[in-house]
Amino acid sequence: MVRFNLAVAALAAGAISASASASASSPTTTEALRGISAADAAKYQAIKTESGQLGWKCLDGSKEIPWTAINDDYCDCADGSDERGTSACPNSAFYCANSGHLPAYIPSSRVDDGICDPECCDGSDEADGKVHCPDRCEKVGKEYRKKMAELDNLRRAGAKIRDKYIADGRKQKQLLEAEIAKLQIQEQVAAEKEARLKNQLTRAETSDKAAMDAKIKTPLYAKLSQHQQAIKHLNHKNAALKSELETLTLLLDDLAKGYNPNYQDMAVKGAVLAYKQWRTSATNSAEAQGQSTVDQLAAEKRKLTQLLDEGDWPASKLSALLAQDPLDIMEGGIADQKRLTTEWEGGLLFRIHEYLPDAVVPYFEAMVDTLLDVLIKANVITDVKRMRPKSASSPSSTESEAESITSARLAHSNAAAQLSRITNELGSCREKLSQFSTRYGRSAEFKALENKCISKDTGEYTYEYCFFGRATQIPNNGGAHISLGTFANFNPKNDSTWQQDHYWLQQIYARGQKCWNGPQRSTLVQLQCGVENSIEHVFEAEKCIYSFTVATPAVCFPVEHSQKQAHHDVKDEL
Repeated sequence: MVRFNLAVAALAAGAISASASASASSPTTTEALRGISAADAAKYQAIKTESGQLGWKCLDGSKEIPWTAINDDYCDCADGSDERGTSACPNSAFYCANSGHLPAYIPSSRVDDGICDPECCDGSDEADGKVHCPDRCEKVGKEYRKKMAELDNLRRAGAKIRDKYIADGRKQKQLLEAEIAKLQIQEQVAAEKEARLKNQLTRAETSDKAAMDAKIKTPLYAKLSQHQQAIKHLNHKNAALKSELETLTLLLDDLAKGYNPNYQDMAVKGAVLAYKQWRTSATNSAEAQGQSTVDQLAAEKRKLTQLLDEGDWPASKLSALLAQDPLDIMEGGIADQKRLTTEWEGGLLFRIHEYLPDAVVPYFEAMVDTLLDVLIKANVITDVKRMRPKSASSPSSTESEAESITSARLAHSNAAAQLSRITNELGSCREKLSQFSTRYGRSAEFKALENKCISKDTGEYTYEYCFFGRATQIPNNGGAHISLGTFANFNPKNDSTWQQDHYWLQQIYARGQKCWNGPQRSTLVQLQCGVENSIEHVFEAEKCIYSFTVATPAVCFPVEHSQKQAHHDVKDEL
């Protein structure tokens, strides 16, 4: 069954005149073609056939039939166009004029079936006398017009609220555009700053390399390198000697322990006694011979430990010294000298300026100079070396090149990070702006509703719906909240485009919590006009697929626009 909102029109009747021969003539007859609209009446004009009789051609042009074959309860045309007023053709449609209400079409199969179809309130579908269908179009039309007036009033009231949404959305869009314009300027400034600091870093690194090359060519650098090589050589020699000493000591220890004095080899005996005396460092050999074995072993270990002890320069410390670049050693000496100078010059009296406002410092310095002059002239103090405050804009001449590069690198890094942050923020704002028409409505009317949440208590559950956010099922007896999906996109009806009202009447919320042994939950949201934002109906259409009907002023399109859109939709269906 298909209904069409068409203007009420009278059913046209075609008048056919037949020419007679010279000797006789037939009168003109007029027949009302049942089931055919006024718009289609012009298509039903009789033609004269080759036999001289009145005929008619099927609307699909497939064949010609006698004029009397129209509405004869026999389907002659393949497209069913000859039987609009009977039930003979299954693919035909019957037109109800419905004077006083809206015209309508019903399938021809329901013509003269003994049932009064509500779509044909004028009763024209049942004209064979089987059943009497009264003409109710005046009453039905009155009720329909009353209902439509109420809907129009609702739509007009909602449209006023929608206008406020539009104003708010446009304001937010303007703010976003202003933010983009501001960020574009900031990005340009930040890019110029980053490029400038990058050039400064490059110059600093180039200058540092030149200074480093100059230091490498100095005699001090060469001398330090030679000393490092000497220390490295001595360190290796020292390690080798320690190893040899330990090996020799082990051999002589074995000889001293295994020596048999009964052999009376005086040379070996003398060597063993001399070795023992060296190990114990005893000045009196008699005392050494009188010691116990335990005491002798302890004394021997102390002697060997003293020989192997590395003192203040262990191998690890020497290795660290060897690993250090001569340039670092040179810079360390300058830094130590600078630190000592600063400590000497950095008395509290001469550093008070560091705690004073910049505007006061010159007056303070003049006062200190006057005081020192008086003290010197009075022979209270001798000449004093002053540490003058340094300008913040001009770095100290003693500042190392490494510090200069570190400072330049840090400044460039901060500038690059700031540029990246501004660029990312600008990209995000541009993405939001591009979504205004496709995401928030033709006039940005949905923007005011973003993340606004409404709910409906159905007894067992409370359902929550957040515009462009999440749909949630909340058990009323306690328990975990169940996600029914998050906003994915609008789901246009009838392949409508974003310029049409129908495009904005259905949303899809997807990727919700997974059902047990099933898919992820999702929700289909039907939007309808209402003066308040509310959930009207909730049900589970299929397993894990929910359906929400949500009323909102955002889809209360202007009445004139809606009527024009409805008329356009009807023409599309026809």
